[in-house]
Amino acid sequence: MCHAPAGDGQGPSLKGVVGRKAGTLPGFSYSAALAASGLTWTAANLDRFLAGPQDFVPGTAMQVMIADPVQRRDLIAYLATLGK
Repeated sequence: MCHAPAGDGQGPSLKGVVGRKAGTLPGFSYSAALAASGLTWTAANLDRFLAGPQDFVPGTAMQVMIADPVQRRDLIAYLATLGK
């Protein structure tokens, strides 16, 4: 509902997210915290973010966390297949 590869969700498209600078996809209004984070979405950064978005980037609008490390690993592996 929030994110979709095609960009038709409430959040930004996740197509090409792995390797992208956080808060830079054109056409989406990011939180000031994420836009200023300087992060690149590597597998490690995605893992930390998904484990606790507010802990990793205080002030981000992302509220959903994935506590299970296996689910995070699988999600990140899927995101890596989406390409650019």
